[in-house]
Amino acid sequence: MNQKRIFMTCEWRDLIMSTFEVEKSVLEPYLPKDTAIDLYNGKALISLVAFTFSKVKFFGIKVPFHQHFGQINFRFYAKSKTDGSRGVVFIKEFAPKHLIALVGNTLYNEPYFFKAIGLKKQIKENSLKLSYNFRDAAIKAEASYSTKDLKKNTLKHFVVDRYIAFIKNKKNKTVRYNIYHKPWKTYQLSKSVLDNRLLQLLPTNFKNLKHLSTYLINGSQVSIQRGVPQ
Repeated sequence: MNQKRIFMTCEWRDLIMSTFEVEKSVLEPYLPKDTAIDLYNGKALISLVAFTFSKVKFFGIKVPFHQHFGQINFRFYAKSKTDGSRGVVFIKEFAPKHLIALVGNTLYNEPYFFKAIGLKKQIKENSLKLSYNFRDAAIKAEASYSTKDLKKNTLKHFVVDRYIAFIKNKKNKTVRYNIYHKPWKTYQLSKSVLDNRLLQLLPTNFKNLKHLSTYLINGSQVSIQRGVPQ
């Protein structure tokens, strides 16, 4: 990892990932140049990811009032046509911090929006309860606090183990952001609930989504490298 190219460090923890099958034709307009939809067993997938964003630093400088908050994003899975590397493309990202939305939009051309995303976390003995909400619609999960490694060649591994974000810049060129963190693990999920009104945060052309899975992931410290042209 080239430390000189790291522009942001933070922690992404307690990630609830809820994944759906979607028609390929719905995703194709969002593909950056020279990328293709990364299919799982022939299926195009989109995930709602709710997580805790904390300990934010830009270029090593701690950002006041940006040290612990919830975030929700929608992403799908893509691969490079140039080298076959696999990553994600963001459709929309929502954070309760104006600065995060402003920097994401203006400097990095990410589809960030300010929304008052709420976060609740409760730990009891060896169990964990999490809830992320927008207004009165929430995604919730309960799990044992023990974790398991991701198993390769599974849907869980496919959607979780991603280290690249492909972004379409203002010149319609593709920029690749490398994301560094240790491999994540999954909690033993016992219950999850998704209020489908959260899906209304997606553009209106996202309809008839078929739910496939929900996972609760531990997360870790993360370093993000400045973008490089694909």
